[in-house]
Amino acid sequence: MKEVIMPRLGVTMQAGTISSWLIEEGESVEKGEYLFELETEKSTIEIEAQESGVLKKILVPEDEEVSINTVIAIIGEGDEEIDLSKYENQNNDSEDNKEAEKEVAAATQVAETPKSNDGQIKIIPRARKLAKELGIAIETVVGTGKDGLITEKDIQNATSTTVNGSDGLQVKEKISLNNVKKKMAENMANSWRTIPQFTQVVSVNMENVLKVKKELDGVTVNDLLVKTVGNAVSEYSIVNSKLEGNEVIVYEDVNVCVAINSEQGLVVPVVKNVEKKSVQEVSKEIKALGEKAQTNTLSINDFSYGTITVSNLGSLGIETGTPIINMPQSTLVFAGAITKVPVVNENDQIVIAPIMKLSVTYDHRFIDGVTAAQFTNNLKNALETLTVDHL
Repeated sequence: MKEVIMPRLGVTMQAGTISSWLIEEGESVEKGEYLFELETEKSTIEIEAQESGVLKKILVPEDEEVSINTVIAIIGEGDEEIDLSKYENQNNDSEDNKEAEKEVAAATQVAETPKSNDGQIKIIPRARKLAKELGIAIETVVGTGKDGLITEKDIQNATSTTVNGSDGLQVKEKISLNNVKKKMAENMANSWRTIPQFTQVVSVNMENVLKVKKELDGVTVNDLLVKTVGNAVSEYSIVNSKLEGNEVIVYEDVNVCVAINSEQGLVVPVVKNVEKKSVQEVSKEIKALGEKAQTNTLSINDFSYGTITVSNLGSLGIETGTPIINMPQSTLVFAGAITKVPVVNENDQIVIAPIMKLSVTYDHRFIDGVTAAQFTNNLKNALETLTVDHL
């Protein structure tokens, strides 16, 4: 008998939600075959079975969040007799608690809900759910359906006139955070609370970067930026690190997390060993990660072992920003849009140049301003003097 446990996919992960079981109870599963889909803080990932056998029991249903290392299923041999009583008892306890909660909720609802002539407010289930999400008191809504039935449209119309009693503001909409957004909120709040961060901003003349881009067919400015960051980190490795207790862990590998927008939200997969790869190889990997992000097929390995992050919102027209460090890393490089601006050159002449604002945020617990400035200026210089030979 083998226990299937809720895996931990990152250092910040504390719990996960099974969005879908891909194997049904009683079916055989081979080691390496996808067993279930796990919704994490960044994406939905298919998790492989670590053992072959028959899925004897699913202990955690879909859409239920449980802590890491929780036993979520049992795999055994086909004819193996397995005592599942301790797991079933746990489930029964859990179900009993849920039923008790439902009974309390139902009792509360009955007590709070005014009755119509036949004793109940007439409302379709979806409208009731929507009213709950929007904070609409259904006893204040006039139903336009048959015999005064309250519909979803009635609830939606009510949002324009309903006033939130707690702060006196009109509520247009209430949006529940999905698991991805909840984890993002948690991680960003932890980073902001626990890491004293400071950001250095420099203006970078991107003339040479754009020349190199023309010379290298199919390579983007973002590809060149990621590769150049990888090269610069090799010379100032203190920024490729994290603080763990009273020790600074400096990594040999330069694994760059690359922020990619997707339908599931912003995801940050990792391009590993950037310092050892050509820019064409880096470009190919970023494209592949982007395609996987769009099809929601990023794997655990795609998210693992990042050591520094590059975020480029220049393509969206953002000129500069004050990024928050991607915990537990110590440094994040934020690239803004390239804009043509008048600058004074070395001959005191005013010329038009493609300028990009580069914002680099550091963990100030162990990276001081001078050390940070060395890396910031080294990266700026690397971009301004970039040639194909550097890549």
